[in-house]
Amino acid sequence: MLVNKFVLRFSHVQGVGNSVRSVMSLDDEDSTWLLALESALHEGADDHELIGITRGRILPEEHRAEIWYICLGGGNKFSNFAQFDEIFDLQEQSVVRADVKSLVDKLGNEEEDKVSIVCDVESIFTHYCKTRHLKYDTSQLWGDIVLPLLAAKMPRDHIYVCFEEILEKYIPRESGLGSSVYHLLRLILLYHDPELSTFLDSRKITPDLYATSWMRSLFSSVCSLDATMAVWDIYFQERDPFFILFLALVILVNARDQVLEMKSETRDQIITMLSGIPAGLSTDDVSDFCSLARYYIIKTPHTFRKDFTTAIFGSVYMGHGEVCNRVGDLPLSQALCLPVSAEEIIDTCDMLQVAGDDIEQVRFFLVDCRPSDQYNAGHLPNAFHLDSSLMLQHPASFQTAVQGLFMAQRQAVASETPGCGQHLCFIGSGREQEDQYVHMVVASFLQRNSQYVSLAKGGYHAIHDLLVHNINESLADHDSKRCLVCAPDSQSHSSEPADQEDFTITTKPQPSLMNKFSSLSSVFKMRSVEMKEKLVEYITNPNGDGTTVDRHVSAQDRGKLYRNQGDVFSIEDDDGDGGGGADGRENDRLEVVKVSQWLKKPDVITSFACHQVKENGYMYKCHLLLTDTLLFVIRESETKSGEGHVTARRTLASIVKITSKKRHPDLITFKYGTTSPDGEVTVSDMDRFLIPKASEATKIIKEQIMKQMDAAKS
Repeated sequence: MLVNKFVLRFSHVQGVGNSVRSVMSLDDEDSTWLLALESALHEGADDHELIGITRGRILPEEHRAEIWYICLGGGNKFSNFAQFDEIFDLQEQSVVRADVKSLVDKLGNEEEDKVSIVCDVESIFTHYCKTRHLKYDTSQLWGDIVLPLLAAKMPRDHIYVCFEEILEKYIPRESGLGSSVYHLLRLILLYHDPELSTFLDSRKITPDLYATSWMRSLFSSVCSLDATMAVWDIYFQERDPFFILFLALVILVNARDQVLEMKSETRDQIITMLSGIPAGLSTDDVSDFCSLARYYIIKTPHTFRKDFTTAIFGSVYMGHGEVCNRVGDLPLSQALCLPVSAEEIIDTCDMLQVAGDDIEQVRFFLVDCRPSDQYNAGHLPNAFHLDSSLMLQHPASFQTAVQGLFMAQRQAVASETPGCGQHLCFIGSGREQEDQYVHMVVASFLQRNSQYVSLAKGGYHAIHDLLVHNINESLADHDSKRCLVCAPDSQSHSSEPADQEDFTITTKPQPSLMNKFSSLSSVFKMRSVEMKEKLVEYITNPNGDGTTVDRHVSAQDRGKLYRNQGDVFSIEDDDGDGGGGADGRENDRLEVVKVSQWLKKPDVITSFACHQVKENGYMYKCHLLLTDTLLFVIRESETKSGEGHVTARRTLASIVKITSKKRHPDLITFKYGTTSPDGEVTVSDMDRFLIPKASEATKIIKEQIMKQMDAAKS
């Protein structure tokens, strides 16, 4: 049962701080607060005084309607509901009326009362649609929002005020598939439980597949009415629109063991299980449920609140917020991890120095990932240095440095070093050239399932700008002559070397093949591949021991990709997925085969065990199978030993280039496309593979391509 999970999970975090313990020490048997509440209501106390009395408690039924109305701003908010013209002429009015009648039937009122209630609710929905210029949609679950208000026995005008406030303060403005609120929930889950987040990502289960009804109804559509009203008692006292995300987090974390045990279950079964978890919530669970949400709020960086409040919540008059749904230059959907502003980093350090370590909040362990020359020219005094460029250039040294980081963090936490805690915040330079490695480092920690991983927005540059008026006192070892923020031209850095072209096909294709693509399609595909090439960076062995380790990379090494998401620049191709399509769904539709049987097929000339490097930043074990005319990509199944998926069937004639990196010769790029009559190559797609002894493999593939070309000529 959910109750037991709450108790067990809360006992696990019970010792973390006084703030959580104080919430749990509320004695609902003590009638003192009830007397204080009745006195405050009698004297017309304001909302702040009432919340001070009721905070964290389930409300008495006789006072619930009045307190909800006050907490939702009813006493201070102008309502135009009295101006409703009583004309029911929405285009979808019949749908509204049918939904309202179905809703009222759930209340079980007498027949004579039902007519009045139907009229009231239909008036509320109709007037709101008219004043907001909205089209009514049953899927928005307005009925589930108004049901607890009706059950609380509010008058009609109060119901409208509360309904309007709930929609425009607590319900995400956009809550359909792919909306920003779900990307944010995923980042919060990744921050607190990366193992669970990674598992759900691996099964292509995003929050919008199981949490949509939670968000649209504040759990009313899935919880019992009594449990919903108890949750809302505390919810409206919190006055935090993001509280829904942390309640959702509590549900997911408390179900983690059950979810992780469902590795053999289907994706739909897991989604169904997750969606229905809140149905098991009882009124006895609610206090612990909300207390745990407060605990996770305390333990989460708060930069996202400033960045995304207006983008996610608010009146429909505010628009859709696309411009605001970004982390720096990136859409929220592509953020690698939770962002933390320079202001929050500095404020946290200052607050801990003033208030001491007893304060309940996030304590960062700052990891400065800039090159050593930049770090030595100025850094935050409590920042640990981890040169991110070591990850590719000296992997063994990088692993040693990471172990040193964890050791230093453990020692700092154990000794209660001021300004040091369990929350890893990675700081780049704010310069594109160095930060391409920083995002790879952050991704490597996420793949270790490291908790509490965040990334400083704007890097050292933003911190430097914030401290500019007191720079030498605030930063350690600051040297304005060598600091690249103070003197940006003081040092130059070479960029990552370009691809080394090993092989180019220069034969002229048959005219019939060229006619299959319009000029517009060719331009689009070429530009897509150019973007894909910029998005993919290289994955090397961080252990330096010859073994291959799955590694997550960032787009253009700048973080323009996020973990386990589909390929943004997916290209539809007659050849099928081609290894470059939307990973999020390909295993659900690709052909399942026995790997050993395919390796032994008579038409297979040879095969190569390798890893495919995908645009979403992961490597997958696979086999390249070479035949007379085709190159197959068989990806090994992650769940069933010996099985695999045919992710690509490439004709050898479509391979126009085979390239590699000078620094990483085993990382091979196959480029596919066409060649015009004048010899101009148009690349339409690409695959990348990490192949042991790649030079031997590419030599064999090139020879077979040449044989096929010779055969075609004859």
